[in-house]
Amino acid sequence: MPNRIIGIDIARAVAILLVTWKHSMASFGARGLLDGWAGNSLEFLMQLATPTFLILFGVMLELVYRPRFERGLQQETACRLYKRALQCYGYYCLAIVVFFVLMGTYSAKSLPLVFTGFISVPYSHLLAFYTAALALAPLLILVRIRFGLTVLIGLAICVHLAHPVFRSLPPAPELFGRDYLQHMSGFLYGRGVDFIGPSLVHGLTIVCFGMLFGYGLRKAQNGPRAFVSVPKIPLAMAGVCAVIMACYWNWQDPMETLQTLLSADLRIESHPLYFSIGVLGTLILTCAFILLNDVCGLRFGHSLQVFGRRSLFAFGIGNIAAYIAPPALAQWAGIWGAVTILFLVVCILTVLYDLVEQRGWKQRVLITVRSVNWSKHFPQTYL
Repeated sequence: MPNRIIGIDIARAVAILLVTWKHSMASFGARGLLDGWAGNSLEFLMQLATPTFLILFGVMLELVYRPRFERGLQQETACRLYKRALQCYGYYCLAIVVFFVLMGTYSAKSLPLVFTGFISVPYSHLLAFYTAALALAPLLILVRIRFGLTVLIGLAICVHLAHPVFRSLPPAPELFGRDYLQHMSGFLYGRGVDFIGPSLVHGLTIVCFGMLFGYGLRKAQNGPRAFVSVPKIPLAMAGVCAVIMACYWNWQDPMETLQTLLSADLRIESHPLYFSIGVLGTLILTCAFILLNDVCGLRFGHSLQVFGRRSLFAFGIGNIAAYIAPPALAQWAGIWGAVTILFLVVCILTVLYDLVEQRGWKQRVLITVRSVNWSKHFPQTYL
């Protein structure tokens, strides 16, 4: 990518802040307490967070990682993606341990299956998805380079055209009288028990659409004046999403469709309407921040970039904070006060983590430890 697109970082930051606020509300049972226009608007924005993550992940695969593959850095780039996948899995395992210790929800026999990511842990489904998606990312990039973006987009469209087929598929059969395999089928293709969504198959299609969005941004960015014209590919994507929304929306009772979206029913079903709204919302959000920052140079939201850089840490530590938040906090500060305090704690921890990483304190500590002549301080027999 010739120049970093600031609007993408800020859009990712807004998405992680929305997720953090949503989990803070869920931790204290505040979701659904707001009525009317304000409540519906907040729930709608929070529903956009997950598609935004998936789309922007695809954008980064196209803008950052694909060029590295084409320059012959396949092994180094793949290792970086696998390392990121292990980081996601580490946060996921940490969330499992904390949740199991506090809630005692899972038996010792079911824990191995939970650690696979197939059994959903509250707030942490996206970490399990990202672990798998990052591990599969090198394959996506290789297919994109070898066969072109058209093949990936064609396969993604076929998945959504097959929505009635997916709905008709039964969950996996029980194993030894338990629903272990049904958790797996839910994670893989969306038909199972306690499934939140999106499934791995459907989520990867949104990543492919994100790669198409990134391709359109790259074409618009190249040239003597970056983004001097309206990016044609994002505009075409927005038009397609609008048509899909018009086809699936219940115009006789528009509020019924809106409530289905806000209640996450469309997300659980992996419905094309949910994804079209998510893609369209992400396009509008990201392009708006690109316009304000990369085109107009207004530096709008630059202070939020820290959350875009450290989105994985914010998401992982935010989940754990939502688990351990004491209910008594709501009695002391009120529900909305408790939600705000939890949200601010996660934000502060994220900023502190960024300061540590930016200033290289971890590296300095490692260098100091390695430079000490330990034989002077401890007898040889203990070394």
